[in-house]
Formats: sequence, C-alpha cells, structure tokens
Amino acid sequence: MGTIDGIRKLGFRKWYERQLIEGHVWLVTMVLALVLTAVGYEALSVREGMLDLAYDLTAVAVGVALSWVSFRRYASAMTVAEHVGAQAVCPSCGRYGFKALPASEAGPAGRPLQLLAACRGCGHRWPIDPGT
Repeated sequence: MGTIDGIRKLGFRKWYERQLIEGHVWLVTMVLALVLTAVGYEALSVREGMLDLAYDLTAVAVGVALSWVSFRRYASAMTVAEHVGAQAVCPSCGRYGFKALPASEAGPAGRPLQLLAACRGCGHRWPIDPGT
C-alpha cells in the first residue's frame, strides 16, 4: 500500500503511528542482524573444519545483508513519516493532523498523485506531497 492509499484508508494519525512502529521494528531487526554478524565473525575459525567455516561465513554474510536491508527500510519509513508529518499542520489555524479527502476531490486525473488534506478544526484545505 502506498503512502496516499495508506493515509486515505487509515487516516493520518493511524498511518503515521504505523509508519513509526514499522520503522522501529526495522531498527530492532537491524540491531539483531548486527548481533548475528558479530557472533558469526567471532565464531570464524579454520581449526574446526571447512564446513564450520562455511556456516560461520554464511552467518556473517546473512547478518550484513539483513542489516543493510533493515537500515534502508528503517530510513525509508522514517523519512516518509517525517516528510508527511511536517506538512500535517494546518496553514490556517495551526492544528496538527488532517482528514484526507477522497480521490475524486483531489483534482483532475491528469495531475500527479497528491493528497488533499482538510483541517478538522477550521475546514481549510491544502495539498500534501507524499514524497514517494
């Protein structure tokens, strides 16, 4: 589900909360993968045979790859949440959060996808750039 669809389906506040939770789950995954990398590196030894060395090298490689993927996903989730969250303040009254308007109210189909937000307090409408 894309950013716009997610906000329309869940609402801004729930979508934002889920983005933060998902991002931090990826951060925890990265830390655990770094532990796997360290354990695999610590266990590297030729003395115990080539098969054991292959297992240890595999653990290191999997840990490094998983750490990299997890970091990228964490950074992506947090960047999108920060980008949309920074636009969530009503320019008219300063209230945080918004109601996403249906796609039919967001403008002509020929324009790039954007999200039209409406303030729950004063009703002011403004576009949100999802950044994706």
